Amino acid sequence: MKFSSYRSVSPGLFPLALMFSLALAWMANAEIARANNEGNSEASYELNILSSSLYTDAQGRQVIDAIQGYDTDLAITVYDQDGQPVEGLEPEFVFEGKSSLVPFYLSGRSEYSSTTDELGLLPFSFRAGEKGMDRLDISVGDSVATLYVNVLGLEINDFPVAPTLSEGLNWYELMRARVDFVDGEMTVDFPKEVQVQDGETVKVSGFIMPLDPGLKQTHFLLTSSPPNCFFHIPGGPAGVIEVFSEDGIEATWDPVVIEGEFELVKASTTGVIYQLKQADVVDSD
Repeated sequence: MKFSSYRSVSPGLFPLALMFSLALAWMANAEIARANNEGNSEASYELNILSSSLYTDAQGRQVIDAIQGYDTDLAITVYDQDGQPVEGLEPEFVFEGKSSLVPFYLSGRSEYSSTTDELGLLPFSFRAGEKGMDRLDISVGDSVATLYVNVLGLEINDFPVAPTLSEGLNWYELMRARVDFVDGEMTVDFPKEVQVQDGETVKVSGFIMPLDPGLKQTHFLLTSSPPNCFFHIPGGPAGVIEVFSEDGIEATWDPVVIEGEFELVKASTTGVIYQLKQADVVDSD
């Protein structure tokens, strides 16, 4: 499974423990069919997307609602033509739109799985992009399951929204970075439109997550959406910028536009992949 690039939970998230319980119940009497990765590239399978939040729209499409910038956890099961779960298959995930797949980590594990387990089950997670309807195709062999993601704007929860800048870096560009962990170390694949801004003075909008005790912040995090928990950053590593300001910037709940020297953190040890230095508040364009 290839991933595009504070886990925050969307409303109606289906508890993973319940997903596994359902899968176990469905397959209690099934014999496990192990995948032959060399011979089954064009085989047909039954694919099922699992979530209690799925619904069918008027056009007969399988749809799930998600809030802009937030993560949603689901799972997919793969059965063979005899209705038996298939282990060891690696589904391909292809998004159309601004949403993207993000790594899904099982509790207590430092690495994510990209293949189906002995129950034919593979949990996965995506991050909702900009407001609108996105499409996710999940394929194994010649079989495809399609999910439509109805991305709701932050205003649905009366959240303020960071303005989109005509001249500056926007979060839909920054959040295209692909973050992975190899041997416990973070690796990042930055999109080209972000790479060219490394070392440049840029504008970016967002929300202040204070790190200093006072009202004026010389060191804080700028987030893609309003922070609501100090233990989780909205948007993950690609949805936050570490900001340094010599004169300090006054903390506020409202979105701000900040200008400073933009730097990519290519070998991060703290989970931060973007920094903005010599930063100050400016007017939006």
